[in-house]
Amino acid sequence: MKTPRRLLALILLLTGLAQAAPPDKAQLKKEVAAMEDQFCAMARDQGLLAAFQHFAAPDVAFIDTDPRKWHGPAAVLERIGPDQPGVTLTWSASFTDVSDDGTLGYNYGRYEWKATDREGKVHTSTGWFLTLWKRQPDGSWRYVMDNGAPDKPTAKPAAEKSN
Repeated sequence: MKTPRRLLALILLLTGLAQAAPPDKAQLKKEVAAMEDQFCAMARDQGLLAAFQHFAAPDVAFIDTDPRKWHGPAAVLERIGPDQPGVTLTWSASFTDVSDDGTLGYNYGRYEWKATDREGKVHTSTGWFLTLWKRQPDGSWRYVMDNGAPDKPTAKPAAEKSN
């Protein structure tokens, strides 16, 4: 008597002898990159706080606040604070990767922060960002850590230093 393939597959799965197919890393990278793009778009359209709250994982933490004290929704509010008029933050990933098991991903790239002061002068800061994404039980991606590092100021030419 032949054992039907479905029954054999079920037996192998239940006994732990069958190995799950490896995750499609190319597809997962597309998902993580798309999440970063959606994150930035929401920040532009609905404000920084709304975007950072929406895309945060329940266990989110930040390095520039004490991650032992500030994690989860409190960390987002502590780090981002209420939206400020005249302040924008935009960014774009230049590299994305995911873990071999498909549970973690990350993006890094460039950001630009702009703030307009009361006199109407625009102040700009640029740098690099890193976002760590974790696949949630429902299959969605949420960031668990986000950090930025501003560009180092450029050295002034010697003629300007002596003035």
